[in-house]
Amino acid sequence: MKTHLALFLVVPLLTGCSWLAPLLTSEAQPWSMIQSVGGLRVDDPVSRPDGTVFLPVVCNVSGLQKITTEPTTMNSGLVVKNTTAKIEQMSIQIQILTCVVDKKHSALSKGVNLGRPESGTYQVEYLNLDGSTVPLREIEIK
Repeated sequence: MKTHLALFLVVPLLTGCSWLAPLLTSEAQPWSMIQSVGGLRVDDPVSRPDGTVFLPVVCNVSGLQKITTEPTTMNSGLVVKNTTAKIEQMSIQIQILTCVVDKKHSALSKGVNLGRPESGTYQVEYLNLDGSTVPLREIEIK
């Protein structure tokens, strides 16, 4: 039974089923990796007509662009699968998740939808894999 399951997962990868690869290879990146590819910038939040808030998060995991620091690493095989955000009290913890290159994703992070958070001043932090955080900036949500 285990052999059949392994074949079910591995054979599509070997035969070019690119839709399955990101599911199996997605991983959160530590701050050190984000810094090595040129950094990350959090822009001002954008209130949408439907009442939700979008937080622009600019990052290029290819290492081809300086965002906040000079890149020291290049990645031709990684793209941003997702940018996540977790709101706890008055802090927003963001994280970049990457996967192997596919046709659905790009090396650029565009941001994350925050839903409908309460108005106020929030500290935006990058969430590392070990649970530690890196303060990025304060934002005001109206």
